[in-house]
Amino acid sequence: MSAIGLSRGKGFRISAYADYGHDHLVFARQQSNALRALEWERTPPLKSWSSLLGPWLALAGLTAIILPFVI
Repeated sequence: MSAIGLSRGKGFRISAYADYGHDHLVFARQQSNALRALEWERTPPLKSWSSLLGPWLALAGLTAIILPFVI
């Protein structure tokens, strides 16, 4: 270590140890009472791809029937 200007002694040590516990790395799983008491807006559940497929296939079929008469 004399290349970086430090003498060989007990005055300087490089260590990979850090005093981190599990609590330092995760958020607390508690909400405040005010946040828990809020009335949240209810949104409808998401639709599945199979329930969306029927209307889109019907629209594509209707377009395929009407489009040749328009062009």
